[in-house]
Amino acid sequence: MTKLVEVDLEFDFSDAIHAFQFDSNELHGTSSAKRIDFIAEYDDCYRFIEVKDPDKPGAANPEAFIRKFKSQKLIESLAGKFRDTLFFRHLTSNHENEKRIDYIVLLSCAAIEPAMMMAKQDLLHRKIPIENSVWTKNPVANCVLMNLEQYKKSFGENSVRRISSGDT
Repeated sequence: MTKLVEVDLEFDFSDAIHAFQFDSNELHGTSSAKRIDFIAEYDDCYRFIEVKDPDKPGAANPEAFIRKFKSQKLIESLAGKFRDTLFFRHLTSNHENEKRIDYIVLLSCAAIEPAMMMAKQDLLHRKIPIENSVWTKNPVANCVLMNLEQYKKSFGENSVRRISSGDT
């Protein structure tokens, strides 16, 4: 069973072929490339997963996170993480098994309404970008921003849990 932790959230990737913490310094060394948190491989896709958790207990200045979300700064950062991760993976993999990529951003922030996430999701699509008429292959098939409830609904109730809540 593969379980990976990002601060106060534990993810269960037991249904994945392989999953690992991508933002590890062991993997990247002193690289200044921006990195998503996890990569999980499934039969039909890779999931690039970025986690933002201003709802974690003791979070420093969640209001600043919301301001960053409302401006374009967070979206620009998320787009940069995707592009740098894609570039790194492209240069370090053998491309024998090219699968679609689903970019999933988990925003665990109760103060952000789902409708606001949808608007920012559209902006993220444009910032990545997810398609171009001259490309022979698009880098990402799906790009979604979701809250904790939406994540669990999409990937299973036990796919993620808050460690500090004591749930098992």
